[in-house]
Amino acid sequence: MMKERYTILISLLFAFLGVSAQATMPGLRQGKLANGMTYYVKHSSLEPGKVSIYLVQNVGAILEEDNENGLAHFLEHMAFNGTRHFPRGVMSWLRGKGIYTFNAHTGVNETVYSIDAVPLERQGIVDTCFLIVKDWCDELLLKDEDIDAERGVIVEEWRVRNTPDSKIQNAVAPELYNHSKFARRNVIGNVELLKTFHPDVLRAFYHKWYRPDLQCVIVVGDIDPVEYEKKVEQLFGTIPVVENAPERYDITIDDNVEPLYKLVLESENTVRTISIAQRVKRPDYPNDEVRRKYRESARLFNTLWARRITRLKNANGEQFLAANVDFGRFVKGYNTMSMDIMPFNGKDADAFRQVWGMWEEIRRFGFTKEEIERVLEEQLSELQELERNLDQNRNNYYIDLFKSNFLLGTPCPDMEEEIEKSRETIFEFTPEDMQEWLRSWADDNRNITILISGNDPGYAYLTREEVVRMMNEIRRENRQQQEVKKDVPVFFDLKLTPATVVKTRPLKRFNAEIWTLSNGAKVVYKNVPEGNGTFSMACSSHGGASVVATGDLPSLTAMQALTLKSGLYKHDRNTLMDLMSGKRMNMTFMLDEYNQGMGGQAPVEHAEMFFQYLYLMFEKPRFDREQFDKYIERQRYLYRNTVKTALDRVRDSIQNLLVLKDARNRDFDLSYIDEMDFDKLEKLYHDRFANARQFTFCIVGDIDREEAKRLACIYIGNLPSRKGKKEKFVLRDYSVKHDSLIKEYNAEMPDDRGIVEISFLNDKKMSNKEQLAFMIYGMMLKNHFFELIREQEGGAYDVDVTAGYSAFPFRRESLDVKFLTKRERTDDLKQIVYRQIELMKERLFSPAEIEQIVVMLKQNKEEADSCMDPQYWMNVLNYYVVYGVDITSPDNFENIIDTITPGFVRKTVLKFFKKARKQEFIIKSTPVEQKPEWEHF
Repeated sequence: MMKERYTILISLLFAFLGVSAQATMPGLRQGKLANGMTYYVKHSSLEPGKVSIYLVQNVGAILEEDNENGLAHFLEHMAFNGTRHFPRGVMSWLRGKGIYTFNAHTGVNETVYSIDAVPLERQGIVDTCFLIVKDWCDELLLKDEDIDAERGVIVEEWRVRNTPDSKIQNAVAPELYNHSKFARRNVIGNVELLKTFHPDVLRAFYHKWYRPDLQCVIVVGDIDPVEYEKKVEQLFGTIPVVENAPERYDITIDDNVEPLYKLVLESENTVRTISIAQRVKRPDYPNDEVRRKYRESARLFNTLWARRITRLKNANGEQFLAANVDFGRFVKGYNTMSMDIMPFNGKDADAFRQVWGMWEEIRRFGFTKEEIERVLEEQLSELQELERNLDQNRNNYYIDLFKSNFLLGTPCPDMEEEIEKSRETIFEFTPEDMQEWLRSWADDNRNITILISGNDPGYAYLTREEVVRMMNEIRRENRQQQEVKKDVPVFFDLKLTPATVVKTRPLKRFNAEIWTLSNGAKVVYKNVPEGNGTFSMACSSHGGASVVATGDLPSLTAMQALTLKSGLYKHDRNTLMDLMSGKRMNMTFMLDEYNQGMGGQAPVEHAEMFFQYLYLMFEKPRFDREQFDKYIERQRYLYRNTVKTALDRVRDSIQNLLVLKDARNRDFDLSYIDEMDFDKLEKLYHDRFANARQFTFCIVGDIDREEAKRLACIYIGNLPSRKGKKEKFVLRDYSVKHDSLIKEYNAEMPDDRGIVEISFLNDKKMSNKEQLAFMIYGMMLKNHFFELIREQEGGAYDVDVTAGYSAFPFRRESLDVKFLTKRERTDDLKQIVYRQIELMKERLFSPAEIEQIVVMLKQNKEEADSCMDPQYWMNVLNYYVVYGVDITSPDNFENIIDTITPGFVRKTVLKFFKKARKQEFIIKSTPVEQKPEWEHF
C-alpha cells in the first residue's frame, strides 16, 4: 500500500508536462546514435543485481490511416510471435529463463516494450534480452501464418474491452475530440478490419514507422553506465536508417465555439450521468518554473474542488448521487477539465445547476486563502514523504522521466532537484497565482462538450438547449465568494492518566515484543527503520457480525456505512477534515463476519494525534440522525433505480444456486433497509469495541520504543475493559454443495459473447507442500491454456486459472477456469479445458516446466523479502496474532520449494480431484436488437 502511494506521488511530478529547457541528471548517459536512435543509460541500486530494458517508440494509433485502424496495436502483439533470432516467439524463451516481468503497451501516440528485473548474474541472459529488444526494433518476421493466427487473439481482446463504458466512449468520441482523427483511433481498432486486412498492410506500417529516429532505448539497473552505453551503441547502432521516411506528425483539434452535445443510450449502462468536458490547449512553458507552477495549480484545483464537493456532502446539502471534477491530461498537446454528475431520478437539472453553480463561483472568485493554505500544507507533506522514500521509487522515476523526455522533450532533473524545486514553488504559491491560472483557460467558453448517458429511451434527459440555457443563467447570477472557517477547535481535550505495562514478552522470531497493559489490552511492538519516519497500527478481535443478533444485522449494516460519516467526538465531518489537513494520517474501521478492528498509519511527528484519534474512535463515535436519514433515502433510491442487466440477472440465479439464504443471510432489499434503526447504531458500535482486553494492537514502524510505549499506556491503556471469556466468532457455512452442477444460460446481450466458468471444489486438508504444489499446477495449467486456447485456437484473449487453498473459515480447495469467447466457440473450447485437465492428470509433469515456475516463485519471494517495510511486518504480526501462524517460517516455502517433484505435483492433483465436486456455468448471448434511432443522438 505504501509503495503504491509513493508511485502516485511520483506520477504527480509528471503531470501537465510540456516542452521545456533540458537539464542534466548526474550520472545519466544520454545520447543519439548515428542512425537517429535515442538512448538513456542510468545506474540504480534499487534492485541489486538486476537491470530493466525498455523500448519506447514515438509511434501509436494516431499514425494509422483508415485502412490501418488497429494495426499499431496489432504490431505490438506480433513482436512476441516471431523475430529474426526467435522465429517461434520470445515468450517461451523468457519464461524458460524465469523472466515473467515483460510487457508491452500501445497508446494513441506511443508504443512501449519492456523486460524488467533481468538478473545480471547470468550475462548470457542479459545479452539475449538486449537482442530481443533489438529484434523488436527492426526484425519482426510478420509471417502470414503468424498474422492470421493472431487475428483471433486480438478480436478476443476487443471482446474483453467491449464494455458498456468503452461503447459509450466510442460513441461520444466524435464530439469529445471535435471530429478530429483522435475520434477515429481507439487503439484496438475496427474489428472487421482486424479480421480481413492483408498482411502486406501490416508489414508496410511496420517498415514505415518502426525506425531508429522514432525509437528510444532505456536501460536502468545495477550496472556500469559506461559499459552499458557501449553495449547499446554496438547493438542498436547497426540498425539501418530508413530512407525517405515520412514525417512523424501530430494532430491538432479545432476549436468549437459553441458547446457540442451527445446523448448516448447503452442498454448495459447501469448509471445515468451528465458529463461536461472543456478542452484546454497545453501551453508551451518558457521555463521549468512556469511548468511547475502550472502543475501545482492544477493539483491544487483538483484537491480544492474535491473538498468543496465533500463539504457539501458532509453538510447533507448535495442534490446528486455523486459528482467529480478533474483537470488533467487529455491527449498529446491538450488537457481537459472534466465534470461528471450522477443525478437523482428526475432531478437532472437540479444536480447540474448545483455543481455548475459551484464551478461558476470558483471560476469567478477562485479559492480562499485558508483553503489554499491547508492544501499547500498537505502537498508539502507529500513531498516530504516522497523525499523520505526516494530509494523506493528511483527506477520508476527514471523510466517515466526518460520516456517523457524522449516523447515530449521534458527536462531530466534528478529526483532530489525536482522535489526541492517543487517545494520552492509551493512555498511561493499565492491565491493570486491560482486566479491567474484559472483565467488562463476558464474564462474561455470555447471547446465545451456536453455528454449525457443512460439506458432508458423514455427518460427525460437534459437537452443541449436546456444545458446551455442553465449555463448562461448561472453565469449571469449574482454569486458570493464561499466562506471557509479560519480556525479549528482543539482536537482532544480529555485528561487521561497513563496505564502501566504489567508484562513484557519477547517475540524473538520477529525481533518484536508484546506488552500487556494494566487494562488487559495487548500491544505488539516492532521497530522497522524502513518506515522512514512513519509507523502503522492495526488492532483486531474476534466476533464480528457473527455474534450480532439476527434482528440487529440491518442496523449493523447502517452502522458500518455511517461510522465516521458524522465526524468524531465534538467534531462534525468538515471540522474533522480540517483538523486532519496536512497530517498525512489515516484511520480505517473494519467489521466483517468474524472480526472487528481498526488500522491506520501516520508520520511519527503526528503520533500523539494518531493515538488520540484511535482513543476517540473507540470511545467517542458520532452518529448523526440527519446523516442516517440521508443514508436511508439514498439506499432506497439506489435499490429502486438500480438497473440490472441480463447478465446481472444470470449472476443472481447462479448465486441462488450456490448460497443458502436464511434470516441472517438475506438479500439487501427494501424490507432490509426499513429494518435499519438509528437508535441501535451507537450501542452496536460499542458492543463491538467496548472491551480493550479482547483486542491486540500491533504498532510497527520507525517509532521509538519508549515513545510507542508511552502513547500505548495513555491512549490504549485507558480504553475500558472487563474480564471474562475471550469472545469467539460463530461459524456458519452458507455454501450449498452440489456433487455436480452444470447450468447453461442464455442472456439478452447486444454482443456475441460466450462466458465459460468451470470450477472443481474439495474440502480436504492440504499440507504446506501440497498447497505449493497445487498452486504450481494451477500456473502450469494457465500456461497450457494460454498456448492451446489463446495462441493455437485464437479463442480467448486470456484464460484465468486459479488453484488455491484456504483453511479459514472452512477448508476449501478450488480450481477455477474462466474465459470469455464468442458464443459459437464456448462448447469446443470448454472441451479443450476438460481434455487438458484429464491429460495432465494422466501424465507426469515435465521437470523443466515445473522448474520455470519454481524459479519465478523464488524470485517473487526474494523481492518480497527485500522489501520488509512496515506493511510487510504488519501483515506478518497481524496474521500471527489473529491466527497463531508464522507466515515467515521457512516451512512455508524455503524448506519445501526445492523438494517439489513432478511426481509429487501429480500425486497432489490426483488427491484433489478424487471426489472433487464440479461446477460448470456457461452463459451465451442472445443478441437483442437496439433501435438505432435512440442509440446515439
